[in-house]
Amino acid sequence: MIRTILLLALSVGLLAAADAKTVAAVEAAERAWGAATAAGDEAKLNALLADDLSYTHSNGETDSKAVFIGNMKSGARKYHEVNYEKVEARLYNNSAVVMAMANIKTSQKGGRQAPAHLRFLHLWVYQKGAWKLAAHQSLRLPN
Repeated sequence: MIRTILLLALSVGLLAAADAKTVAAVEAAERAWGAATAAGDEAKLNALLADDLSYTHSNGETDSKAVFIGNMKSGARKYHEVNYEKVEARLYNNSAVVMAMANIKTSQKGGRQAPAHLRFLHLWVYQKGAWKLAAHQSLRLPN
């Protein structure tokens, strides 16, 4: 009986450690998305974004992966900074939900930079051995 209890406790401890490692991997992918977005790094974004991405901006516009990356390449929308205040990931099998707050500076069509204080929700899915951003939804907070 004691052996069973010890094995169960060890198993729970190993699962908790594995979950912590996975949460850290998701949070690292989240921060990699922020860095790649601010840098306009098409190759990194192609690797981080799911092919069926649904990216809803705080103004209600929704982009696919191709449109999101295309707008950055063309200058229609540029992200100058993504500075996180908070990143919290929760695991759900092969998915994770990230709730984050960040100060972001963007510009559109070569215009001036506009700051935005955003809260956003990201859905990450584990596909082909990597975490991929499948959905983004954001809302503006007071600056």
